[in-house]
Amino acid sequence: MAEAVAPGGDAELSRAAPPIGPLPGRPRGSSVRGRLRQFGWASVPVWSLSLLAFVPFLRIALARRQARDWAVFAGYLAVVIVEVVLVSLPGSNDVGAALAGFMAIVLAGAAAVHTFVAFRPTSALADELESAAHPNELAVDSARARMRRRSQARELAMANHVLARELEIGRPDVPHEYDDGGLVDVNHVPGEVLTSCLGLTPQETAAVVAARDQLGGFTSPEELSAYAQLSPRRVDALRDWMLFY
Repeated sequence: MAEAVAPGGDAELSRAAPPIGPLPGRPRGSSVRGRLRQFGWASVPVWSLSLLAFVPFLRIALARRQARDWAVFAGYLAVVIVEVVLVSLPGSNDVGAALAGFMAIVLAGAAAVHTFVAFRPTSALADELESAAHPNELAVDSARARMRRRSQARELAMANHVLARELEIGRPDVPHEYDDGGLVDVNHVPGEVLTSCLGLTPQETAAVVAARDQLGGFTSPEELSAYAQLSPRRVDALRDWMLFY
């Protein structure tokens, strides 16, 4: 079922940035932040002399909340505890100290490399951290994606009416799998859909349905405005959600 999108916020975005063409890539600023985050976390095991090697993996476990990530964190924490115990044992200036030093070197290097790979900017974890840190950017990307889907669905409907009807494009009132981004087929949806999905008032919906029944359907937003007596400004604000075919 395609999502029904309230037309309030996307109208301004529609006029400001036409949803045609591929979605923009991640902004350069986000890429730089991701790279800095990667180096920052990877440096923790090194400057802490391996004693905080478990911290980056605690961050991963908290972000993903998966059993596997908690197990990795627990493994690193256990090795750090063993190091501390070896150093604290009586007579640790001989074999125990040497073993602890060797473990510290190996752990610092291994944890740094592991962290560097885990926090790479192209990883799923980096996307999760970026989205969590910048929810507004995620919301804008989501809105632009819906705008793009509407644009693609409209082009498909205009090029092939039969296929559009098969996919139920613009029909949020009936079950369908194709995601049209919230388009509304003004000529075929029930009146209540015009109210719920386009935000028309009951009076405006009644005028649209009456004019539609008299004409047999509209061919454009301008015709809708003229025959249903909706102001051009009102119709223009809803233009990106309306489909006529």
